[in-house]
Amino acid sequence: MNAPSLDSLRQEIDAIDGELHGLIGRRADVVGRIAGVKPAGGLALRPGREARVLRQRMASHQGPFPVTAVFRMWREMMCALTLMQTPGLKIAICRPAEQPGYWDLARDHFGCQIPLVAHDTPAQVLAAVRGGPTTIGIVPAPIESDVAPWWPLLAGGDATLPNVVARLPFLAMPNARARGISALVLARMEPEESGDDRALIAIETPAGLSRDRIAGGLAKVGLPAFTSALDQVVDGVHHYLIEMPGVIADGDPRLRELGAALGLKSGRVAAIGAYAVPATLRS
Repeated sequence: MNAPSLDSLRQEIDAIDGELHGLIGRRADVVGRIAGVKPAGGLALRPGREARVLRQRMASHQGPFPVTAVFRMWREMMCALTLMQTPGLKIAICRPAEQPGYWDLARDHFGCQIPLVAHDTPAQVLAAVRGGPTTIGIVPAPIESDVAPWWPLLAGGDATLPNVVARLPFLAMPNARARGISALVLARMEPEESGDDRALIAIETPAGLSRDRIAGGLAKVGLPAFTSALDQVVDGVHHYLIEMPGVIADGDPRLRELGAALGLKSGRVAAIGAYAVPATLRS
């Protein structure tokens, strides 16, 4: 048999491109119908479902085409369709002048269609999210050396306070300037399960707590053992950020029981969100 000509192979590619374009249009049509049966308004964001879809795509991927490119294609498509359902959607990013990589994290995850707005501090991002229910915030992930930690503010109980709903990068890009940094995504919605998650619990108390005491309290009330615990003191008040497997709702009765188990006479215990555990590439 004669080998196919270059022209015939290019024609085959053109046909495949037409099929791909048509399938994207079909997906957009289904998303439009979904939007038509959901309550109007609000934020059309599903971080848990998105994480499940992306894990499935990466797990089933075969062949020489880079899996990171598959990831970017799906992220771009999902975010464009999210914007289609939430026309006023925008991203408020904490991007200090000396750390431009947070902009890359936001663009890599949320694509080129959703407007990005830069802010100098996490407090400014938090204010933007509180002021706009269709604004998503991106702030640096907490570290021990933070002199003005932002995350204790999420435990205030006000209805406009957002939750942590995702962690970035979900998949590190090989050419990103943002290597070595990570961020959390804030939104005025409840976090949802992805199947492999980390819940974030904030504990506020005027007196210090040992890691052993926290671990004992979690075990006593039936909460999972923590995977990390961050301790920061602000104006003489101790704030602990506890990370554990799963998704814990703020109304979970075990949180009230935890305060009693820890012997907190004042202070509070609150769930401040959860995120899907970031994916890793198969070796």
